[in-house]
Amino acid sequence: MTTNVKKRSKPVPKSGRPYKRRSEAEMLQIVKEIHENGLPKKTACRKYGLNRNTLKLFILKQSTKQLHENDSLDLLSSMNENQQHLALTKKIKELSSALAKSELKVTTLETMIKVAEDDLKIKIRKKSGTKQSKE
Repeated sequence: MTTNVKKRSKPVPKSGRPYKRRSEAEMLQIVKEIHENGLPKKTACRKYGLNRNTLKLFILKQSTKQLHENDSLDLLSSMNENQQHLALTKKIKELSSALAKSELKVTTLETMIKVAEDDLKIKIRKKSGTKQSKE
């Protein structure tokens, strides 16, 4: 004996084009509506045709961006000129050391490629101006 079970259909988003790429202004408006009106995230996703993970990721990026901006502004505004100068020189040294490390890494990788091409007769670098083979 078989019984007919009615399948639940997924709710259709109100948006005409669900899952389209949204601009940052649209996403900010959606987040603003969630915060001001107390709209649940799941309902907002269904209403605007968003993926939940996309919305969560956008909210996370916005919150970290705001924290970073607030921290850097607060730090620099609370320091006197001498402390600001010391903080900026320290940041310059950190960035210079990071640049030196990355340049060393690039040099190492180029040397490895050159050794592999010379000793092992392996062609790694693509010649400029060549077309890809049709396979």
